[in-house]
Amino acid sequence: MGLYSLSTSSSYAGQPGAAPSQKANPNLTWEKQKAINIGVDITLLKRIDLSIDVYQKTAEDLLYRKPLPATTGYSFIFENVGSVRNRGIEFNLTTKNILKRDFTWETNLNMSFNRNKVLSLNAGALYSNPGAAQPIGVGHDMDEWNLPVWAGVDPANGDPLWEKIVMDANGKRYVTYTNNYNSVANATSRQYLGKSSAPKFSGGISNTVTYKNFTLSAFMNFVYGNYVYNDTRFYYDNDGNYDSYNSMVFPKEWTRWQKAGDIATHPRALPGGNKLSNASSSRYLEDGSYIRLRNITLGYNLPANLLGKMKISSARVFISGDNLWTGTNFSPPDPEVVLSSGVSSFRYPTSKKILFGLSVSF
Repeated sequence: MGLYSLSTSSSYAGQPGAAPSQKANPNLTWEKQKAINIGVDITLLKRIDLSIDVYQKTAEDLLYRKPLPATTGYSFIFENVGSVRNRGIEFNLTTKNILKRDFTWETNLNMSFNRNKVLSLNAGALYSNPGAAQPIGVGHDMDEWNLPVWAGVDPANGDPLWEKIVMDANGKRYVTYTNNYNSVANATSRQYLGKSSAPKFSGGISNTVTYKNFTLSAFMNFVYGNYVYNDTRFYYDNDGNYDSYNSMVFPKEWTRWQKAGDIATHPRALPGGNKLSNASSSRYLEDGSYIRLRNITLGYNLPANLLGKMKISSARVFISGDNLWTGTNFSPPDPEVVLSSGVSSFRYPTSKKILFGLSVSF
């Protein structure tokens, strides 16, 4: 349906008004899904519980918010764009490692693996929204990155370099290099990188240990194999393009070109920038894999004989910590992003938290 929104920003001559907010598409239909799921639950020795689910889901007439040029007055339109297949496996494993009267230890591990592939697009098209950083392309992952490919720094003069795709008269494809970004921005030089914002796998692991009245629990989660576009570096790692932003501190392995012959990771810094070196490309695409200690808690249940004298049914004191440690090679403060978009832009790190507590039941 075509929709209008009422707002003060749509006022005219001091009177409230309405403005179009959603473009109509009378050809829009329901998305159709076909799913197959096979699951198995296994228990061994009364100590090991394993659940496995294998699935395949195919969506036809896939609903997609297709971006529109600003000149249309709309930001997007809903369309049925094609068919996508998801295949994956999920499992959950719980093991009772130690079971004694005063001492127990239990571990839980869950992991999920998913792969998606665009099977077809409407009207036989090969791409939907081909100018996007993650266009939907037949035969590709829906979240696969499609960008100009950063080729590093010219050691002779410190210029930035990108890959340039050229075709000869026989249709043979060649890779050359250019320091002119505008020549890279056309469709022939945008390349699927084989890197996706969707992880190869993700999951979590928890351990719970009890000893008499003490309980120690820890939970970690992890994401592996996803690539994140670090939009923050567009501003803080800009080779002199923005003097109003502080420059980021380089990790040890990064170097700036200074003189002819330097093999550097970063181009020569110039006032006003160096030939659009910070423009959108694979330069700012980073491995977003991480493992994070989400929570660790140490608790103590007060003895029942002590509580009975105070007419308390139960009491527990504890100390808990959240997000105390993160392991990652991602350069910004926090690798955690919305996986479907895969973009990190001026994201503050997840806060660490220490909590002391007392819970009492009467």
